[in-house]
Amino acid sequence: MWKPGVQQFSTQIRVQHRQETKVNGAPDISYVDADIPLGLCNWKGRGGSESVTAGTVVVADTAELTMWYRPDITEKTRMLLHDDVKLPYEVTNVENVEMRNQFMIVKVKRVVNG
Repeated sequence: MWKPGVQQFSTQIRVQHRQETKVNGAPDISYVDADIPLGLCNWKGRGGSESVTAGTVVVADTAELTMWYRPDITEKTRMLLHDDVKLPYEVTNVENVEMRNQFMIVKVKRVVNG
C-alpha cells in the first residue's frame, strides 16, 4: 500500500468550486467555498515556465499537492495557497492513489501576466 513520503500536512489551502451561469449566452464564472473550505496538504512547488503571448510575458507556476482524499475536489476546483486570494491555483489533475480513497495527489497551475 502506498503511503506519502511526507512527515506532515502543514500547508493550509482554501478549496473553492467553480460556478458557471449563462449571461447573454456566455458563461459567467464565479467561485464559491466548498462545504469544508479549509484543508491541509503537503505543497511541492514544481517551478514555472515563461512564455510570450500576444506581446505579454506569461508565467505558468505549477505545484503538486499530497493530501487526504476529498471526493469534492475535481478539475473544476480552485485552490488558494495559504488562504490568500492573490494566490489562486487551478486544478489540472486529480489522482486518487491506488483507488483506495485514502490519499490523493493534485496537480495545480497558476498563470500570471508578467
